[in-house]
Amino acid sequence: MHGVGSRNKLTPSHARHYPGDGLLDVLGRALCTIGCLPRKELHEAFELATRVRRVFPRGRVVDLCCGQGLVAWCMLLLGDDERDTALAVDVHLPANHGRVENAVVAAFPQLAGRVTFTQARLQEVPLNHDDIVVSAHACGDLSDDVLARAVAASARVAVMPCCHRTRRREDLAGLPNVEDRALRIDQERVAALRARGLMVWTPSIPPEVSPKHRLIVAAPHHTVVDRETAATLVCW
Repeated sequence: MHGVGSRNKLTPSHARHYPGDGLLDVLGRALCTIGCLPRKELHEAFELATRVRRVFPRGRVVDLCCGQGLVAWCMLLLGDDERDTALAVDVHLPANHGRVENAVVAAFPQLAGRVTFTQARLQEVPLNHDDIVVSAHACGDLSDDVLARAVAASARVAVMPCCHRTRRREDLAGLPNVEDRALRIDQERVAALRARGLMVWTPSIPPEVSPKHRLIVAAPHHTVVDRETAATLVCW
């Protein structure tokens, strides 16, 4: 078994890596029972949710381009209000998302009935100003689409972009390497959000979990946040 960034699927034999009583360990053991999720997806979702919840501890979660919905589950698990719900949306829902749901709810019964899965285009999803819109590794332009939808709704938002090379813009081709271009794209995304008057934070998850580890977290200026806690988020 490789480290936390391994693409190998968690299986029952990997439960030994999650021996404790903390949320991550309990969740990890639950997901090991179903054998259908790469280890890195568990840690990406948990690390993302941990950082976002420091800034946005309450509110309905809308997980766009959700895949198995693991970010939505982690956001609820780490939230401050057990009344919060989540909407998990993807244009094609993976066949195993129901198995993931059953495993998570078996380990955390308080989450039963709190995540609704919807198969739809992200442009079709109604958003509210008090939502927390999240998306982990929405490829290329999809990360921009998620940000645009959240900004239009005056909602809070957090994305962890990936696949920068697939974006339609190619005007950064003169930069020396792929990672320089990816960083410049993310910097421009941050600048555009700040130009629209949003508060923006730029934490990251550990690079050993994923090489695409930069987060962009934003909220309208009228949003109530714990600024002291938010200031602890290390910038990339």
